[in-house]
Amino acid sequence: MRVNASHSFCASAFGLTWRADLPLTPFDAVATRAYDVDIEHTDRLADRAFPCAVNTGEIYPDGCRVKWRDEMVFDMVGGVRIQYFPGPGWTGELPASLFGTVAALTLAWRGALPLHACAIELDGDAFLIAGRSGSGKSVLTADLLSLGARFVSDDLSVLHIGANGLSIYPGRTTMRLDPALADEIEALERQPVKGDARGKWQLRPLGRTAHQSMPIAGMLLLGESTAPVTPVERPGLLLQQLFRPKWLAAFPNHRTRLAQILRHGGSLPIIRFPAICAATVRDRRQRAADALEAIALIHRP
Repeated sequence: MRVNASHSFCASAFGLTWRADLPLTPFDAVATRAYDVDIEHTDRLADRAFPCAVNTGEIYPDGCRVKWRDEMVFDMVGGVRIQYFPGPGWTGELPASLFGTVAALTLAWRGALPLHACAIELDGDAFLIAGRSGSGKSVLTADLLSLGARFVSDDLSVLHIGANGLSIYPGRTTMRLDPALADEIEALERQPVKGDARGKWQLRPLGRTAHQSMPIAGMLLLGESTAPVTPVERPGLLLQQLFRPKWLAAFPNHRTRLAQILRHGGSLPIIRFPAICAATVRDRRQRAADALEAIALIHRP
């Protein structure tokens, strides 16, 4: 961790402290001069050697470069520095991609495990809500918050692997929902997402976890099947939830990541649960109650 001596914005998320020269709004602001990752503007992108093209960017031996539409190009170096080069479409703010894709790639470079999943906390334990896009991860998470669960992360959850297994730190302080559902959640603030063609709203849930880190106690996997998951299947199912898998597969530490998933994934309880479909508030709340019962089975199999 390095010490910042100039005026800037510091915030925590995913177990790290991030420093930037612009506000880090979706992260949790902290009063500190120490940071793990430095984010700063640059007027020129440095020449970088040995590029490997992936999606809309490139991977290098020391990091990666990510292009976000015509708004910005990000240069991540060594998992400790991110430079941003504004494009013609820049709005003057750090775009959402920094707090999603770029943050996830930075964490993965540092050895963490970013997943396309939500997470809640119950009695000090964290539970992942995973599944394909459109399966209702955020909807179920919101309904579980209404039943007393505490918010950990939405859409992007990052696991850290230590001597005691898998753990998670709180992620972004915000989540995105359809306007009608967003109105049902107790929130510190809510506003429409700029430029979101789906009409989503962003809100900052009031019921956030108070824990700085939590063990991962299990995962609900949303989908069509509800068949039991055997220990042999668990690592493969966990692998399928990786955030930006094409990028991660090209990272130089991916073999280590796969070995960690094989080692720890088999001990992660996973329960398949029906994907969320359009329903009344009453139906959704009943489904959330059923999800709590499924989670209870993880604790008391």
